[in-house]
Amino acid sequence: MFDGVCTAIVTPFNQLGDIDYDAFALLIERQLLYGVKAILILGSTGECESIEESEKIKIIKFAKKRIANNAKLIVGTGSASTNETIKQTKIAKKLGADMCLIVSPYYAKCTQRGVFEHYNKISHQVDIPIIVYNVPSRTNVNIDAITLREISKLKNICAVKEASTDIAHIQKVFKYCNLPVFCGNDNLIDIFYSLGAKGIISVTSNVFPRALLDFHKFPKKRKEIAQKLCVFNDLMFCEPNPIPVKYALCKLGLIKNVLRLPLLPLENNCDQIDEQLQNLKEFL
Repeated sequence: MFDGVCTAIVTPFNQLGDIDYDAFALLIERQLLYGVKAILILGSTGECESIEESEKIKIIKFAKKRIANNAKLIVGTGSASTNETIKQTKIAKKLGADMCLIVSPYYAKCTQRGVFEHYNKISHQVDIPIIVYNVPSRTNVNIDAITLREISKLKNICAVKEASTDIAHIQKVFKYCNLPVFCGNDNLIDIFYSLGAKGIISVTSNVFPRALLDFHKFPKKRKEIAQKLCVFNDLMFCEPNPIPVKYALCKLGLIKNVLRLPLLPLENNCDQIDEQLQNLKEFL
């Protein structure tokens, strides 16, 4: 297991909508130069739902080669189907993933028992460390802290990425879950760390990896850094992720501002993001 900063990296596309591997290489190299501990590919920020299986295989192979042993490679393999999740997780392991991030089942609105059995079946059929991802704003199902406690006892379950905004729930997760907990909301990083977070799986670190790394390394600077990033963190979710972060990366000249339907380029708050990029130049 790692601690510190994991960047949930975007998947860059060219103007034709194909994967831009030159830009992808530069994004990965930039993260490694700053010293992030892990890179998550094919997560929500990576537009996993819009990427075909054949493309995912190429992306995993490419990222594995670029990252080598300089950081952990985490692959998002979760889906609404337990069997499909198992299939994708086996593929990721075969291609060299160090860990897989598996979101709780979405759309079906399963019960807490259904959530547990989902991870139970996966853990028995796939031999790779698994990070449980709880993000009720996307799945419409919150993994209860007691359910997380039971999931944490399963083979291969190594950590939790918690992305709820319910502070009371987050406190219970730290109380009951006997696993490392990673912050899944950049705008709550100071609260997560105060409760004992192992690190953060971040969207903001696509743009400002140094700021997140400094936050992790220097406890005395955490309040100051969190305050400086406060507005930017909120702006990264002014429209659905990864719309705002792709706009910001484009403004830095790192990628084209291209997304795959049904996502469209940023329409609101462009001036505010431009202003924040200017204000936070110290972290570039």
